[in-house]
Amino acid sequence: MPDTASAVDAVALVRSGLVALGALDAARTEPGEAALITAAASGVGHLAVQVARARGAGRVVGAVSDPAKADFVGGLGADEVITYDRLDRPDWGEPVDYVLDAVGGELLTAAVAALVPGGRLVAYSSGGGTIQAYDLLVGAKSVIGFQMARIARGKPELYERWRRELWRLFAEGALKPAVHREFALTEAAEAHRVIESRSNLGKVVLRP
Repeated sequence: MPDTASAVDAVALVRSGLVALGALDAARTEPGEAALITAAASGVGHLAVQVARARGAGRVVGAVSDPAKADFVGGLGADEVITYDRLDRPDWGEPVDYVLDAVGGELLTAAVAALVPGGRLVAYSSGGGTIQAYDLLVGAKSVIGFQMARIARGKPELYERWRRELWRLFAEGALKPAVHREFALTEAAEAHRVIESRSNLGKVVLRP
């Protein structure tokens, strides 16, 4: 940890940031490409917005479930913020080169449709969902699954490289974890209720 980082910074940044970085690597991003990040106000999503920008995305679109989160996501560096209150037909705007999806379920079909021909969707949520192979075929699109536990167990050198990149971006001021609220460990049930309600902006942190 850099001297300028607190223990709360570390808790809010490291694991969620590793998922954000790993998903971006899985998407094989190129500078100047357009990104769409679902659940953009979440613990992982709000970091993915910032990392995508730091890595040279030409346009970053943050997707949120509640319009009240738009200002928060815009303040992270998103060029556009859209809502997916209708999961079957959200209005994504202009197509994007890649999607980082943390929602899954019904949103997957719409997220694939938001890709340009040859676009890539990285799914890292446990929300499940089904994609029609024909939708991939006609647009030469790809869906890539990403799981951090597999990297942590099987590729520790990559895990460590991503960790160093996170702290470098933090030290440069390009990446700042947002903490929605800190809870005492005895308030863990309330912390879970905040997350389950999807009302958090950034990370929820428990303190011993």
